[in-house]
Amino acid sequence: MKLIRIFTNVNRLALLSLVFVLGFAALIVNTVQTSANPTTTTFVGGRTLRVVSTDATPGEQVTVSIELDSQGDEVAASFTVDFEPEIFSNPVFTLGSGAPAGAALSLNVNQVAAGRVGILVDATNSFTMSPPNQQVITVTFDVAPGAPSGPTPITLVSSPTPLSVSSPFGSLLQTTYMFGTVTIAEPAAQLVTVGGRVTTPGGQGLRNALVRLIDSNNVRRTATTSSFGLYTFNNVETGSSYTITVSSRRYRFSSQVVQITDNVSNLDFVGLE
Repeated sequence: MKLIRIFTNVNRLALLSLVFVLGFAALIVNTVQTSANPTTTTFVGGRTLRVVSTDATPGEQVTVSIELDSQGDEVAASFTVDFEPEIFSNPVFTLGSGAPAGAALSLNVNQVAAGRVGILVDATNSFTMSPPNQQVITVTFDVAPGAPSGPTPITLVSSPTPLSVSSPFGSLLQTTYMFGTVTIAEPAAQLVTVGGRVTTPGGQGLRNALVRLIDSNNVRRTATTSSFGLYTFNNVETGSSYTITVSSRRYRFSSQVVQITDNVSNLDFVGLE
């Protein structure tokens, strides 16, 4: 009986070793580099680890989720999160809500200044089988105040931490790795005040002159000068060019084209004889 038990254990180890070797060989054979995005590695199979696309606002924070379309036999995942450090900074990584109980998160931040952080999530328990997708980690970034609007990719790459998903036996599992995008919105226009003074050629304030503020869509607003020649437009949107004209029964005025970026209080006009 003892000899039979020993023989059985030896054969079980041999069988596991054979399965690992064959699985690893199949993994190598089935590896495909996507030509459209060479930083994305695809393995034939239904399991997917993906960056979930989201939206962000310049000058604020954004949280990006990385999720696993799990088949219920995964206990560990490693990958490198690649991002634009000029746009996203101060990344904070947290275990996701779908990580197995007792999972540990390890980080490699040696290349964080270059926009790469290595991730290892390891557990003794398996991920719950999807659906829904299981959230592996989240990462929260500060978005640069001057970040350009539009989509910016967040990718999963193999350096410094390699791409892998493994089973309780340590076998590498076929997985597709997919990038996502953070779409940065146009900065919200601020409302400011634009004003100034209209004077005669001799420098006296001109009363009841009509000042027109015309935007790029030819939408016009009109203000009438006070007894001191003062005028004001409230709630003017920044980030646009405006044409300002002045009309009077007695004097002529040259129009001005200005780019409004902040409050303006000295947009003055002097009458021409």
